[in-house]
This record gives sequence, structure tokens and C-alpha cells, in this order.
Amino acid sequence: NRSTTTTSLQALSLMNNAFVQHRVQSFSERLRREASGVDDQVRRAFQIALGRAPNTHEASSSRALVERQGLESLCWGIFNTSEFLYVQ
Repeated sequence: NRSTTTTSLQALSLMNNAFVQHRVQSFSERLRREASGVDDQVRRAFQIALGRAPNTHEASSSRALVERQGLESLCWGIFNTSEFLYVQ
């Protein structure tokens, strides 16, 4: 068994890796095709990536992030959550 750890190199790799950035771009393009409007895109992103709907706080924070920095920022953030990275 491998113990659960996260190193700074793992985190930086997920943040800056070209493969991850390409996946972020592809995911955001998929969301734009499958959902119209920011609220629908946020819900769809959570459903696809995390298998659940966002709670009220997550939905409002995600909407604000998308409006300020774009859908790619939300996708990148979701890909870097512990919930996405680790199977519970």
C-alpha cells in the first residue's frame, strides 16, 4: 500500500504541466458545447469531474471565478482539488 501524501512537486506538476493545461482546454470546450450559460457550465463541470452537483457556496464561487477569469480557471481548479485527485 502507498501512503497518501502530496508533495509540492506533485502540486506544481498539476498546475503547470502541458498535458494538464491541454486537458483543461478540452474540458472547457466540452462544457461550452454541452451547456449554455455560466450556471449550467458550472453544474456540468462538477457533474462530469466530481460526479455530483455543486453546493450553493461552490456554485456561487465558481460562477464568480468564471465571470472574472474564464471557464478554464474553473476547470483547472477542479482538476486540482483533492476530491478529483483521490478516490474516497
